[in-house]
Amino acid sequence: MKLTIAATATLAALSIGAAGAQDPFVLPETEVHALPAAANAIEYELYVKVPEECRAREDGCPVVYLLDAEYSFALAANITEHLADRNRIPHLIVVSIAYRDKTEEGYRSNRSRDYTPVFDPDDGYGERYQAESGGAPAFLDAIETEIVPYVEANFPAAQRPRTLVGHSYGGLFAIYALLTEPDLFDQAISVSPSLWYHDGWIFDYEAEHGPGEAGQRNRVYLAVGAYEEQPENGRAMVSDLRRFGQRLEAWPDTRIEYEVEELDGETHASVFPRALSTGLRKLFQ
Repeated sequence: MKLTIAATATLAALSIGAAGAQDPFVLPETEVHALPAAANAIEYELYVKVPEECRAREDGCPVVYLLDAEYSFALAANITEHLADRNRIPHLIVVSIAYRDKTEEGYRSNRSRDYTPVFDPDDGYGERYQAESGGAPAFLDAIETEIVPYVEANFPAAQRPRTLVGHSYGGLFAIYALLTEPDLFDQAISVSPSLWYHDGWIFDYEAEHGPGEAGQRNRVYLAVGAYEEQPENGRAMVSDLRRFGQRLEAWPDTRIEYEVEELDGETHASVFPRALSTGLRKLFQ
């Protein structure tokens, strides 16, 4: 199934007063795959873009996996194509992990469950949505044992490097994946990670476990908008990311290559497109 984006246009300026056609715009080279229920009982969908250049290659193309598919997929599909066509990055397969429930309630419930590493009864979106929080271990297992194998079996995907991209709660999940399953993804882009979650639980986890024993070196781009520092709301996101960068500085060079960047003029709502484009270029150039 092709991914379509509803678009309408009204030709109000025409003297005849006719309305424009309301045909949907079809995003080229894209597919939607509905997966059977995973081991965590969630039915995921995959939004996939496979460039023709990748289908023509015997060794396939690297895959970029993104969370929050409803807003990340079309953006990533166009950014990767634009950069690859101008030789700034290689051609990439884009896979965004989506959910069947497209409602706002579903959006909050799914993120609260899958992207958070531990249960917290009233953090984030509040008690209603946090009731199922702490599902990141099961979600990461579904990615490793079901989603990645499906992608590599059905598309011209190179096994390495694999890249994971997340924003906000998704950025927290990307860091959690780096710490707990470092051999699953070679690279990560973590944008505005919610390091504040559960009183900074991720800092305690890193302090206890450190870099672990990965079989490979991870590369990570960490970004936050300069206007995201809101300590009065318990969201000191700039300071938190600086602090996490200091933690990574103590890791051996053989384990991690990283960059922390504060993007001027960006807020939590605006930072993701810029950080995604910048991160892809830094990781793939």
